[in-house]
Amino acid sequence: MNKTLCLAIAALLGLGACSAERVSNFPSYKLKVIQGNQLDARAVASLQPGMSRDQVQLMLGTPLLRDPFHNNRWDYTFNISRNGVIKEQRTLTLYFDNDRLARAEGNAIEYAIQQLQAEGLIEQQAQQPQQAAPQPVFQPEGN
Repeated sequence: MNKTLCLAIAALLGLGACSAERVSNFPSYKLKVIQGNQLDARAVASLQPGMSRDQVQLMLGTPLLRDPFHNNRWDYTFNISRNGVIKEQRTLTLYFDNDRLARAEGNAIEYAIQQLQAEGLIEQQAQQPQQAAPQPVFQPEGN
């Protein structure tokens, strides 16, 4: 009977550990997954209307998505996730007209502006003459 009781308790504990909810409570290393194009803030801010596709690709790199049904649209996305939960996500969508950059949309523009402003504040505190940061031509969607 003692052997049967121990076996039943072991079986119940084993089945209880199979729950994914309980497994995620145990402290373990959660891999940080970075996917997509990490865009440089200065490169995003340097985008100008009328730039060719080659110039844009030289500055930003190859786009993550080139939609075969919309040849005039390039999508750059960047995600950081941990344990399947997205912690940070930035997107940049570029639209071309006659192989020239027409407009840009996405929260990567706003992020680039914030990064350049933060760098500008750091440069002002150091009081060292630095090259002025480029002013972005494209504005975030909400402004």
